[in-house]
Amino acid sequence: MNDGYAIPSSVAQATPVQTTVVDSYLAVAGIAFLAALVLTPVMRRLALRNGVVDLPDARRKNHALPVAYLGGVAIFFGWLAGVLAAYVGFGSPAVAFPMSIVLGAAAITLTGLIDDVYGIAARVKIGGQLMAAAALASQDVGLNIIKSAYENVGIMNAPEWAIYWPGALLIGMLVVGGCNAVNLIDGLDGLSSGVVGIACVGFLICAAIVAGRSDAPIDVHAARIVMALACIGAVIGFLPYNFRPASIFMGDAGSLLLGFLCIANLLLFANDAGPQPLKYVTACLIIFLLPISDASLAIVRRKLSGQPIFAPDAMHLHHMLRRSGLSVVQSVLVMYGLATFFAAIGVTLLAVNLPWRYLLLAFGMLFLIMMVGGYKYSLVIKSRENKMIRDAEPAVQPGQTPFTDAMPSDPAPDAAAGPETPNNAAQDPAGPQAAEEDPRRTPPRSNGVSQSPNGVPANGAPPPAAG
Repeated sequence: MNDGYAIPSSVAQATPVQTTVVDSYLAVAGIAFLAALVLTPVMRRLALRNGVVDLPDARRKNHALPVAYLGGVAIFFGWLAGVLAAYVGFGSPAVAFPMSIVLGAAAITLTGLIDDVYGIAARVKIGGQLMAAAALASQDVGLNIIKSAYENVGIMNAPEWAIYWPGALLIGMLVVGGCNAVNLIDGLDGLSSGVVGIACVGFLICAAIVAGRSDAPIDVHAARIVMALACIGAVIGFLPYNFRPASIFMGDAGSLLLGFLCIANLLLFANDAGPQPLKYVTACLIIFLLPISDASLAIVRRKLSGQPIFAPDAMHLHHMLRRSGLSVVQSVLVMYGLATFFAAIGVTLLAVNLPWRYLLLAFGMLFLIMMVGGYKYSLVIKSRENKMIRDAEPAVQPGQTPFTDAMPSDPAPDAAAGPETPNNAAQDPAGPQAAEEDPRRTPPRSNGVSQSPNGVPANGAPPPAAG
């Protein structure tokens, strides 16, 4: 079994590279940035023309008008442009980048795109994610983490089957978990793209640190650096259109893709030899801890309440920040701060070269703090909201009975107003259709929003540029 992906024989005995290797591939980020910056408005116009929009539901979504999807497609092609430029040596030395990552990213993007346009069941989306994970395992991307784990406990010659099958299972779990973790935090304008961008900066710094101390071939280091730079460039190119007020959303095509790319970047750190890859991967898990902890909180919360794991709710960390009184931008900036905090910890622990068990302990403690703290914070917010509801209720005076004496009698109908009709009746701002729709899913497509060729609703309403 190959311990990594295929390495050209010409570089198999390459000397260790230093941290300056990052400078050789900075063009990758620039190419990815420009591609995403140009393609995002193109995808927005295409989405509006075909009615591929996200409809507000007045419950979980903060935008008042339909907003275009297909931003994830622009992110994919931006990332792909950067990777292919490095692969062919355009603007940087050529890199033997593992094509299994490209195939997996394409499968993930296609799965999310079908869901954005037509809507598919959760199990079908998981099937697409497992296909992407299988692509990684087919080229041994990340399998060496199991071999590293064996070596950390003194097992130096584990049989091939004892490495491949546990490794394939672990890759599948990481891909499914990472994709859905980023999908779950994609709830505010610019949130998931910014958090992933910060995590990729952390991955890039870790790749530079490892390149300065590892004796792996140069293409192993270069693949990690190219992966991080391409992700950073694509996200930065997309973010100006996605930050509040967002004119386009990434949709599942983008959130699932970014989750997959983070996990693939993380697994590339397992392609070194010896026991060190386990330490590298653990440091990257710390960097990615914000999406991990939010997704774990959602699973525990829904299991405790008897809801399906994939049932949406408004109890994620960013929802709690909004309900505490922060604006959308303030909530997003707080989440950015948390992501930066975890990235700094992961990078610092790797830089000081602590043994793996200390990094594992740090990950466990931080994860526990996030789980307990997030749960307690949600209880505080809900308690405050319940108190506000109680304070707003009319007080029952002595001698009165609730719901009768305490409530004023209905005023006589205003004859001048005429009979109540759909034009003057009090209605839910989201409309009767939104009030009756299935709370488990809001259709990600336009239902009756007629768009003109320039993206402006035909009925004269303002264009859906604000998120």
